[in-house]
Amino acid sequence: MGSKKLLWNIVAAMLWGAVLVAVLARAGLHPARPTSLTTYLTGGMAWRESRPLYTNWRGFLYPPVIAWFFGLFTRMPAGVAAVLWRMLAAGTYLAGLGVLLRAGVFRRIPEGRRGLVFLGALPLSIGNIDNGQANPLIAGLMMLAVASAGWEAWSVCAVAIGIATAFKIYPLALGMLLCVARPRELTWRVALVLAVLAAAPFALQDAHYVSGQYHAWLHTRMADDRFHYPMKDAPLDLWYLLVRLGNLPVSPRVYMAAQVAGGTGIAWWVWSRTRNGVDRREVLAGMYLLVSVWMLLLGPATENQTYVVLAPAACLVAVGTFTAEKGGAARVLGIAGFALLLAAAARNSLLPHLKSPGYMAIQPVGALILLAAVLVGGATTIRPRPR
Repeated sequence: MGSKKLLWNIVAAMLWGAVLVAVLARAGLHPARPTSLTTYLTGGMAWRESRPLYTNWRGFLYPPVIAWFFGLFTRMPAGVAAVLWRMLAAGTYLAGLGVLLRAGVFRRIPEGRRGLVFLGALPLSIGNIDNGQANPLIAGLMMLAVASAGWEAWSVCAVAIGIATAFKIYPLALGMLLCVARPRELTWRVALVLAVLAAAPFALQDAHYVSGQYHAWLHTRMADDRFHYPMKDAPLDLWYLLVRLGNLPVSPRVYMAAQVAGGTGIAWWVWSRTRNGVDRREVLAGMYLLVSVWMLLLGPATENQTYVVLAPAACLVAVGTFTAEKGGAARVLGIAGFALLLAAAARNSLLPHLKSPGYMAIQPVGALILLAAVLVGGATTIRPRPR
């Protein structure tokens, strides 16, 4: 393929490289700057010193195995830890997006246009990486899991799902959908990886301390009622649009039923398409897009920074519909959804003081529009092809 056809790929690589150098330099020169990594390292130090991990409802929220993981970073100089963590998060994110495209899951995007996906992901993602968030790492692992399923690398797929779930519970939804598609190959592998990760802390610390931290973690997670958060801390999801802004009389029980129904609907779609012999890559593409939107609109913990999980899907939809011969409504919807997420990222970076409910609603509205684009079927094969 000629260099002209790969121009977008070259431009994307150069821009990502330049921005990452600046971000890593900032992290190394100013490691004491308060970021999400600060909270992670607090949990890591508490683990090392056998202190309680869960003392603040807005503090360290991850299970004990992740506290052990960040304990490793506390043994390094602060600047080294700040740079290394961001390199790991950004590297996993970019590698995941790269292998997802190379696996042919989104085969409607030709090789020469893959750079457009990376270019679109840059402004949607770099704030998370700069802030030391774990979300880019989780998003990268999710993409790696989907790509591995496309390559039938089942053990890699299970490990990726397991590690992502160890950080935050919602990637398990993707793992369960992958198990629906290939139950024999994945169910026992995913269960084994999760069991190993859950048991590992007992081999790394005093068993009494670990069991106490598990009890505290489960207690704090079960007591975390996000339906009644203050408006400034409310999850930015469908509940936010319907109840917080729309003042609709939707009860938490009804909303939770909608969450379950949404996930069940995706699972039924995956099962039926797989049973009917649809190409595995088409099923994986639709599954990835649908579950990405579900995690943000109906997931258990959608914050402003969590929308980086949707960034790759948004770029894939926008570029996929734009490069399709007949984009139609899907093209308009895909680009509009991406544009709203881009506007939200710009607000978050350039005008962080604008936090009125209307401004914060940009992200869930963008997710809804992207869902419409996916259902229309321009970017993937959500809709059955005519026989």
